[in-house]
Amino acid sequence: MSETSLFRSQPVFLSGASFAFDGHAGRFMLELHKHDANSEMLLIEEGEGEFEIDGRRYAAGPGTLLFYQRGLWHKELSTKHPFRATYIGYTDMQIGALPPDYFIDPAAAPVLELREHLPGVAKLMKDCIAEHRRMEPESQLAASHYLGLLFVKLARLAHYGDAAERGRSTAKEAVWKAKRALEENYGAAHTLASLAADTYLNKYHLAHLFKEMVGVSPIQFLIYCRMEAAKRYLRTTSLQVKEIAEIVGYQSEPSFYNAFMKTTGTTPCKYRDNR
Repeated sequence: MSETSLFRSQPVFLSGASFAFDGHAGRFMLELHKHDANSEMLLIEEGEGEFEIDGRRYAAGPGTLLFYQRGLWHKELSTKHPFRATYIGYTDMQIGALPPDYFIDPAAAPVLELREHLPGVAKLMKDCIAEHRRMEPESQLAASHYLGLLFVKLARLAHYGDAAERGRSTAKEAVWKAKRALEENYGAAHTLASLAADTYLNKYHLAHLFKEMVGVSPIQFLIYCRMEAAKRYLRTTSLQVKEIAEIVGYQSEPSFYNAFMKTTGTTPCKYRDNR
């Protein structure tokens, strides 16, 4: 199973450049315009500016990434110099149910404050541009791959939130982490909520992924692990049934009996006698 992704199609790099204005020989200014076939992003690295996007005004400084999403009117003006920025134009990107080439929901401000992530984002943007300018075989493809990595980093900041900052696992890794926890510590009082917290996934999303990958729900798999361990103890030890029940995670002997009967079709005592 492929891991879940926000990206339904990957972006294609169109163009990009870094530029600077010192304020003496002029300032950065573009009158109201739009792009009907693609989107652009603009990263401010130094200085400040005033920007109008879709009728809303934004003041932006170093570390601000603005998105001029497809079809939106926008206007740009540098106000504090020196002013340095980098832009990239892209197309063919589809994120979830957003309109084509949109990275930010139309109802939200098309602005991302990068803060400490500014150096990393700036480097990836410049890598995209440098690769495209090499004009070597497959430079277009390589530039688009760099752009894909850039958008993965941005998506972690904008769409995954705190989970990404905690080192969010991929969906596949999360499921196998939960599975291993159940296999190795079946005697603990696991719940879907506790497994979700450990894997940084929504509990309903984890349950869906777990059943898709493992074939049963997390709770069903926990019962399987407990019963397999119980059968092992019954076959190889002389421990009382009550003791085994406690070891494999049951607080009462009747609960253990019921689970064992339902799973194996016989009682723990008969299972031991027939081993």
